[in-house]
Amino acid sequence: MDEGWMEIVNIDKLVDFSRRVIFYNFDEDNDDLDDEDFMKKIEKIESKDSAEMNKVLPRDEVKAIFLDLIVKKRNKNTKKVALFIKEEDYEEVLAQLNQRMVSNIVKGLVSKGLVESAFDSEKNDFVFWVRTDYDDRKRENPETD
Repeated sequence: MDEGWMEIVNIDKLVDFSRRVIFYNFDEDNDDLDDEDFMKKIEKIESKDSAEMNKVLPRDEVKAIFLDLIVKKRNKNTKKVALFIKEEDYEEVLAQLNQRMVSNIVKGLVSKGLVESAFDSEKNDFVFWVRTDYDDRKRENPETD
């Protein structure tokens, strides 16, 4: 393929690696890590982080985002199919994963009753605000959290 394309040797490993990069990059505690230490951290994901990552960046959602931008090419000689993605498309995938994670975090806060949301037709977008009565409701119904 032309320059600017990357061959995907293992789609599942790329999906998991990308999920970990976005998940850990979102954590301010990792801001001071150099590239080598950051890579070590994402290679050894902790089980508590893995459970949270599965909530905010489910593997199936991430794979679906990838599949929209992957190109399959069949080798004329070997007839083997190889997967490729443009470098700029991979950057787009990472941006979409970040947006998806934020969206899923907000969705979780809304479902827990911590945040309210509504659609603002003038802005043509959703608006969010923190519920001020959450602590009162939690005291009245502690099993709802």
